[in-house]
Amino acid sequence: MPRIVTMAFVLTLALLAATPGMTAQAEWPAYRGNVKSRIYHNSGCKYFNCKACTVPLASPQEARAKGFRPCKVCGG
Repeated sequence: MPRIVTMAFVLTLALLAATPGMTAQAEWPAYRGNVKSRIYHNSGCKYFNCKACTVPLASPQEARAKGFRPCKVCGG
């Protein structure tokens, strides 16, 4: 069974690599904003994947321009 899972994972990675326009940056934003608190987190923050962190942001400048403030834990 592990061999099947590994093979499926490898095939998925190959398909993503072969798909034009699909990049790691498109899949995983560097920052996310929390729509409730209006706080943004960087991808290394423990709060990055919270339920309300649904706004993908490319940079701290974009986050501030959209009205978000940096997280006090990760610094945004």
